[in-house]
Amino acid sequence: MSYKTYSQEFELKNPNIEKLREQVKTDFKNEGIYYYLINNYNPTSELYEKEFYEWEKESICSFKRDFENDIKYSIFQCKEAGGILVNVEFPKISREKLMSWIEQMYEIDKMDIDVNVWKENNSKFEPSEINPGCYYKISEKENSTIVDLYCGC
Repeated sequence: MSYKTYSQEFELKNPNIEKLREQVKTDFKNEGIYYYLINNYNPTSELYEKEFYEWEKESICSFKRDFENDIKYSIFQCKEAGGILVNVEFPKISREKLMSWIEQMYEIDKMDIDVNVWKENNSKFEPSEINPGCYYKISEKENSTIVDLYCGC
């Protein structure tokens, strides 16, 4: 018997940044958040809604996957030089704990161009100036917390 629980008590496991850096460096087809989920939460689905690059028909450029605790992950990187879009839906999480997790995940492949800072009432973690880099956004629903990530130019 399974059931869903929605509470402020969902705890993100601490990321192993060094391990994640190594995984991203070794297999650049996936990004840090995906490896974090694979390392810490059991998948509850196969990859679905898969899309493939137009110029490389055997390589996946977009997919969704579900994980235990009702975590939902999706990635889109199908446009040539279009950057990467990641969306992760977690059970409800406290803002402070999620902010700390985002700051840790940012360390995986941080760029030297500009340092990210919190903006807009701590809902966006992005470069202090408009620069290439990774932009994180937190949004909340009644029973879940969503992190959107865009990395690119």
